[in-house]
Amino acid sequence: MIDIGKILKRSWHILWNYRVLWIFGILLALTAGGNGGGSSGSGYRFNRSVGNNGSSGYNPSFQPGPFLRALTDWFNQNIAPLFEHPVQHVVTFIWISVAFVLFILVVGVIAAILRYVSENAVIRMVDEYEQTGSKVGFKQGWKLGWNRRAFRMWVIDLVISLPVILFISFLIGLGLLFFLSVTNGKTALAIGGTIAAIGCAFLFIFAFIVLMVFLGLLRQFFVRAASLEGTGIGESFRGGWAMFKRNWKSAALMWLVMLGIGIGCGIVGMILFFLLIPAYLILILPAAIVAVIPAAIALGITSIFASGPVAWIVAILVALPFFFLITLAPLTLIGGWYKIYTSGVWTLTYREMKALEAVKPVEIPVKTA
Repeated sequence: MIDIGKILKRSWHILWNYRVLWIFGILLALTAGGNGGGSSGSGYRFNRSVGNNGSSGYNPSFQPGPFLRALTDWFNQNIAPLFEHPVQHVVTFIWISVAFVLFILVVGVIAAILRYVSENAVIRMVDEYEQTGSKVGFKQGWKLGWNRRAFRMWVIDLVISLPVILFISFLIGLGLLFFLSVTNGKTALAIGGTIAAIGCAFLFIFAFIVLMVFLGLLRQFFVRAASLEGTGIGESFRGGWAMFKRNWKSAALMWLVMLGIGIGCGIVGMILFFLLIPAYLILILPAAIVAVIPAAIALGITSIFASGPVAWIVAILVALPFFFLITLAPLTLIGGWYKIYTSGVWTLTYREMKALEAVKPVEIPVKTA
């Protein structure tokens, strides 16, 4: 049985004494999990009032600035016709969709590279620190992460995500069953089909949650077999499964401990989110200064192809990620610490399981007379 207390303390020691890991932890915090941000807009309606002489003009109760007037005119000339006569602008919608998909693909590829190289680097840096006690810089750490092992970790996650695809397909099938049951003329069949679809959905969702939790636990062994052992994808699955099967009690116990730590960190994170509001306010000015640089570059480039509000909108969209990245830097740093700590715990767990198996006494059969 592994020494869980020792592993937790050692991972904490590595976190605070190996500061280069913080950089990779921040990259993991930014890329390992995606938060979809919703956008909301407000529309301005410039009512026109008719005077006594029959002439029209802007309502004096609200006089929009030059930028808002230019933005409104540009919207009415370029955007509104797309929705008023969508059939006439099919090609435009296709090009917009293609540009959006390409943008998502580029961002996704960059995020995947940063994530898996950083995760591989953290695992190997912790392992090397435990073996030799030596620390490496960021450049050497990046070299440890930039190799085929990171790609194999990506493929492992891709294979593990296949149940998600199957789950979505199953939900689509249930949706079709529900639709056919409701639209069917037979009331009894409709009620029975609806009840069956809802019951199957709840049962399958529960089974799906259990499966994903189990696969999440196995992943800790799969990716470390690929990262630490340098094995191929198939061998990483087999080796990780064999390691888990031989030490499933220790693995399950460590998972429960990390689950409790994760819940505790989540509660602390919610409290820190509000306690750090003064820090956000202090960082607003530096964030604005930093965001001005990419915004100015985007404005200059966009001005070559477009003018007026379009260039400013592109500049603002480019500046926003940098602005929030700096403003919310304290939360990102805390998230990076948590990523490093959990990764270190599972790396040390994997190492200790291997060490225990290496020193396990061999049973010598007793010869009978």
